[in-house]
Formats: sequence, structure tokens, C-alpha cells
Amino acid sequence: MDHGDRADAVERELAALVAAVAAGPLDARVPTCPEFAVDDLAQHVGEFCGFWSHVLCEGTGRPKTPFTDGAGAEDRVAWLEGLGESLVGELRATPPETEVWTWYPPDQSAAFVGRRCSHELSVHRVDAQLARGPADPVEAALAADGIDEIFVLLHSDRAPGGTDHHDRQVQTLHLHGTDHEPAEWLITLGDDAVRVEREHAKGDLALKGAVSDLEMLLYQRPTAGTVERFGDESVLDAFHRVFTFV
Repeated sequence: MDHGDRADAVERELAALVAAVAAGPLDARVPTCPEFAVDDLAQHVGEFCGFWSHVLCEGTGRPKTPFTDGAGAEDRVAWLEGLGESLVGELRATPPETEVWTWYPPDQSAAFVGRRCSHELSVHRVDAQLARGPADPVEAALAADGIDEIFVLLHSDRAPGGTDHHDRQVQTLHLHGTDHEPAEWLITLGDDAVRVEREHAKGDLALKGAVSDLEMLLYQRPTAGTVERFGDESVLDAFHRVFTFV
């Protein structure tokens, strides 16, 4: 995916997320984020959008769109929609090579921001929909890119949640996506690192299914379809000890 594709994805995912929030009620619990009601999730996403909009503005010198830190529940949908529109506009206006602040030193670019936003918002769109019922799958190309981004996160000092146990045994996890090409990964959980290679190989645990469902499993979200599992299921638990997204 390129920067434009990710900006398009941000726009689509935000529209679906706003629709889920607007469906009400705002005090419904979010099953995949137990500490959040829908209103809390909406505020979190809105603040995320506003923060990265301002980061992009600082990189380009464009004026920052003012926004408040929160809004009353009665104004939540309009507040969230406005912040989302601002983020999409800044992503489209900012060339991907533009230097901006990020928390990942190897990549201080608007392209990194676009990628991070597309996946944060797709996962939280799923969360918002799950508060209402079943969630729509993530589009296959976006989900495959989202799996690749997980390994960037794991090699940063911002790896979400999890605890890296240096005394763990070496285990391997093979992912095989059935609806996108290429979509195979071999993850090695070593005693001091997590390594990933894009290849077909036998793992201690193999997961085979739609790419969106594979991404959701890594993010500890329910799947829309069936994922075949072959081998030692404790390997997925081991992966979640080093990567947990809430």
C-alpha cells in the first residue's frame, strides 16, 4: 500500500467507526476494550486523530485546526467526525516523505503516520462495531499491511502492552492468508527477540484463514470467519505476551 491508499483507508475506517458510534447508546460497553464504553472509545479515537493532525501540520507548516480535548456525549459524533475529517485532509495534503515527529526513530515521515493511523483506526473500528454486534472484516490488503506493521511496532520501544520474557523458549508461528498475495509470515519468538520472515515454512503453530482474521487474532480480537489451527496453540499465547493492543 502507498500513502494515498492508506489515506483512503483512514477515510473509510473513520466513516464506519463514526457510524458505529452514532448507532448508540454511547454507554454500551466495548467487549474488546473492557475499560471503555463506546463514548470512551470515541474520545480516545478523536484525540488520536487530533494529535496526528497537528503532527502533520508541524511538518508542513500548515495552520493547525483547533480542537478541544473532549466533548460532551451529546456532541460526540460531530466532534469525532470533525477530527477525522481534519486528519484525512492533512494526510492527503502532506507528501509521504515529509519529515515529521514520530515515536519511531528509524522512520520520521508522514508515510509512517499514515500507516499507523490506518491500522489504529481499523482495529478500533472493529471494536466500535463489536459493541453493537458482529464487526465487518478489514479489507485484505489493509489487513496484510497491518500484520506487517505489527512487526515494526515490536521492534520499537513503543511495543503495545505485553511483557518480553527473556527466558522463554524458542517457538515459531506460521501465518497463511488465503485471500491475499503475498500473505505468509514465519514469526520466531526467540529468547531475546521476535523475528519475522515472509516465507512458507513449518511452525510450531500454523494459522490459516482470511488475512483480516489473522490480523484480528494477533490483535486479540474475534474473527469474522474460521481460522484453521495446526499445532501448539500455546504459541499464540506466547506471542500475546510480547504484543497486546488495547
